[in-house]
Amino acid sequence: MSDHHPIPHGPSSFEGMLQSAGLSEREADAARTVVMGLTAAEAAPLMGVGASTVGSYRQRAYQKLGVTTRAEFLRMPSCALWHKALAQEDADDDEAAKMASEPEAPANAQTSHLRLFLKCLLVSVIIVSAFVLLSLAQRPQPSYVGSPNGFISSDYGDIPDVTGMRADAAASALASAGYYPEFLPRASSEPPGTTLRVGEIGGMRDADEKRSAIAWEGGSASGYNVSGDWKAYVLIDVAV
Repeated sequence: MSDHHPIPHGPSSFEGMLQSAGLSEREADAARTVVMGLTAAEAAPLMGVGASTVGSYRQRAYQKLGVTTRAEFLRMPSCALWHKALAQEDADDDEAAKMASEPEAPANAQTSHLRLFLKCLLVSVIIVSAFVLLSLAQRPQPSYVGSPNGFISSDYGDIPDVTGMRADAAASALASAGYYPEFLPRASSEPPGTTLRVGEIGGMRDADEKRSAIAWEGGSASGYNVSGDWKAYVLIDVAV
């Protein structure tokens, strides 16, 4: 995504802000599409995920950046600076298109060089964009463990060891055994959506309904109702 537009670098730049906030690659991509003025539906095909997943990445990015809304995010100094640069770039493109549609007039060497530069820039953007989309399409699909790796003993009974399973399959295995599944996103070199480990196990009075849903690159697990005949809650770490 970062190759679509020139982005200033440095500790005070937009990219520096994303890095210092600890955003994942996909969260950063989603944040960039906000500044580019794209809706979640427009950004979805570029990122290779669904619109709802783009929305989830954006919300996690906002949380890490300390804002709650799109408007607050765009008012951040680094966002406003890049947004202004993009607006100027679009205005320049519109002016170049207007010049191209007007009757040809005697042009000096400087005008010819500018038009040649704009054409080369456009071709470069198209080539880079095609390469990025092709690399996303050719990315190998992650593999997951198909069933629990035995059981983990606890004060609430034997918990299915869902380590290595895809998060939605892991949640289903836990729920089928009577345990309320909760998720904790973790940055990891494992394929997105992989259950990294079984973490906390506790009584339902301490269960957190907000942690019963998760989204990752290429998938998501919907939330569970905290009320019901659950033995205990089980918190699992999931790679994102």
